[in-house]
Amino acid sequence: MRFWQMLSLAGVLILSGCALNPSVRTSMEADSSLIFGYFDMSESPYELSCVTMTQDERSGIVYRQSCVTTLPSGLFYMENVPPMKYHIPFFNAGGKLHMISSSERDLIDVPPQSMVFIGPYKYKVHDINLAQALQITSEKYGLNPVKSPSEKKVLKMLLKEVKDTRWKHRIQQTLSKMRG
Repeated sequence: MRFWQMLSLAGVLILSGCALNPSVRTSMEADSSLIFGYFDMSESPYELSCVTMTQDERSGIVYRQSCVTTLPSGLFYMENVPPMKYHIPFFNAGGKLHMISSSERDLIDVPPQSMVFIGPYKYKVHDINLAQALQITSEKYGLNPVKSPSEKKVLKMLLKEVKDTRWKHRIQQTLSKMRG
C-alpha cells in the first residue's frame, strides 16, 4: 500500500510542476518584440479570458508559459518578448480550456524588433446543442482564420491598450503607413 501512495504522490508532484510553468520571459532590450492577435468570440457561448503563450525557452525541465494580456473583446497581446519562437497551445473561455494545437508546425517565429500579428480568428461552435456545447472539446468548435477585423483595426485597438511608449510610437508609425 505504501508503494502506491508514494507513486501517487510522485504523479501529483510531476503534474503540479507542469501546471506551474515559469512565466514567459520579457525583455526591455532594444531587440524585443510585440505579439498580438484577435479572437472573435461573438458566436461563442463564452467570454475570452486567457490566451496562453509558450516560449521556446526552457526553465529547468519545462517551457516558459504565460497567459498574455487578454481582453474580453478578443484582443490579446504581449509586449517586450525576446526574439525567438513562440506557440499558442490553448486559450480559456468560460472557465474552460480550449486546445488549439500542440504541433511544432504552429510555432511562430518572432524576429528582433518586430510586431507580429497572429491574425484574426473566429470561434465557431460546430455542435449546435448548447447542453453539449458546454462540454467543449476541439471536435466541437473551430478557431478559423478570417479577414476581419483587419490588421489596421486590431492595431487601433492595441494602441489604446499597450503600456510601453515605444510600442505606442511604433504602432502609430505603422498605422500612418497603412492605406485606407
